[in-house]
Amino acid sequence: MYGFKTRALRSWAIAFEMEGDADAPGGMWSEVGAEGRSVVAAPSSFGRRVLIVTGARHPVGSARSEAALAEELAAWARRTLPVGEEITRWSGQDYQSHNLVPFVGGMPRGLGRLRFATGYAGWGMTNAPAAAMRLTDEIRGVSRSDRPQWMRTIGTRLTVPADLGRGIGEAARRVQVSTDALRSALPAPVDAPADGAGVLARRGLRTAAVSTVDGRTRTVATPAPLTWNDAERSWDSPVDGSRFAPDGTRLEGAASADLRSMG
Repeated sequence: MYGFKTRALRSWAIAFEMEGDADAPGGMWSEVGAEGRSVVAAPSSFGRRVLIVTGARHPVGSARSEAALAEELAAWARRTLPVGEEITRWSGQDYQSHNLVPFVGGMPRGLGRLRFATGYAGWGMTNAPAAAMRLTDEIRGVSRSDRPQWMRTIGTRLTVPADLGRGIGEAARRVQVSTDALRSALPAPVDAPADGAGVLARRGLRTAAVSTVDGRTRTVATPAPLTWNDAERSWDSPVDGSRFAPDGTRLEGAASADLRSMG
């Protein structure tokens, strides 16, 4: 149930060549401005001066257009930074706990044999090693009193009113996005979408996801409303952050199985 104790977030990253003889900003500028853009100069081992910008963070399955979010980030970088040619762009997914502290430790009802870590909120490069150190101490049987304070903190699972408020807000958002997706679904049957597009078809409360990619139209059964990711050409779930390929193959997220193909 930790999929409901966290929210799945998606962000974009774009790598640019530095423009002319411009100097790269030193270090890492994290979440610059109200919209949370981050800027970092890539190591010189790339063979050329590269600046990477990240941002456009949003709950999975909530964007009207992933491609538009990426374009907005690119436009901001060109307006704000000394960047030249775009090299590549990609997006990634991470999870944030409602109390803003990663979940690290034994899995409930795991009989002491299962351990896990999640809720890094985009800081996996630091939180993952910290989680590994805590889990290692647990496995080795190091007592709580002999562990540093930060280890005890990242294993805390207390719930306070602010956490409940964030959890309730996230639950409401999931319901609203799912309702909007269901309302926008077209009555079945539907015509084949244009290449690179996807639509939901509904028959009563049952929905199917129909998409066309590289000239091939596929239909998969959906247990809950999904939204079409126009940049990565996938079906994304606003409920649990799961993502599926056009043929229903599970890509990532809380889902444990593929979607059933209907043609």
